[in-house]
Amino acid sequence: MKCPACNIDMEQLVAGIFQCPQCKKIMKDGIKEKVITTQKITEDDGFQEGDYFHQNASLNKQYEIVEKGVTISKTPNRWFSVLICHSPLLQNEKYIRLSWWKKSFYQHAGMFKIYEEDVLKNIVKSLEKIDDNFDEMWTFRGKFRRKSPKTEEQLEKEKKLDIIKYRILENRTCPRCQKKMDKMKSHYECQHCGEIVILEGYNQPIFNIAPSDLDLNFQGDFPINFYMPVAGITVKWLMGEWKALVVIYSKDNPNKKWLRFYWWNRDLQNILKYGQREMGNGTQMGWKVQKGVSSPNLYDKKLLKPLINALKNAAKELNWDIDNN
Repeated sequence: MKCPACNIDMEQLVAGIFQCPQCKKIMKDGIKEKVITTQKITEDDGFQEGDYFHQNASLNKQYEIVEKGVTISKTPNRWFSVLICHSPLLQNEKYIRLSWWKKSFYQHAGMFKIYEEDVLKNIVKSLEKIDDNFDEMWTFRGKFRRKSPKTEEQLEKEKKLDIIKYRILENRTCPRCQKKMDKMKSHYECQHCGEIVILEGYNQPIFNIAPSDLDLNFQGDFPINFYMPVAGITVKWLMGEWKALVVIYSKDNPNKKWLRFYWWNRDLQNILKYGQREMGNGTQMGWKVQKGVSSPNLYDKKLLKPLINALKNAAKELNWDIDNN
């Protein structure tokens, strides 16, 4: 019996019950997963009421409330949607949540929250680039930054970041308020606005970069455990937070690739206290996966276009302008 998701032989657990060694899906003998057609995304009927998601999926109103959402794909075992949410205490501060649920009771399987307009703009542009540069099997056909000529816009962004680094190292200039920062053991700290700049390696300043200043080029160096990156794009880079869309694969099965939405946090408390990067405990370079995110994966490349359309419609609902350059 083959797994319908991975197309590899499943292992028998007990009589009539099989488990996939790759994705851990459990199925009974003779029962196949029923595929439901992807819902069309339109401005008129693409959204469903938030109560529909609360009633049918694992979403707790104590922590967040869904106003409306769009179903990208749904089967008896998997459900993927784009939601517009707000917290119970801050109803006016809305955000977009990508939600994955699994199995018959649609339990939480992954999420990816988007709070800023510029980050959403980066995500939409990155999804479009991934759609253009990968084939149906997630094989990379694009180019990394070092192999492709840089545009004037990219050169201007790099020049801006180089100037910020120079001012930090030479004059301890705060990248936020432009005032002088205090030198600590492992970092600079601004007493005026509270900005912190970490020093790594040989005086290499690590500081917050505005989402609008990211070049959105493909890269391959990510703090990923267990899997191998093919290529990905950073959509948000702060000193303590990193979000990226990366196509990955397993060493044991390099022919199977998929897109994962990564969300890392850096343990700043450890860095500022000891002046070094935290290692071990499933971390790389001091980065840990954001708690509660789980494993937000996208296996079917055909879902990229519906996802992009849903994100654009969600932006319109929030009055976020993601079309301007």
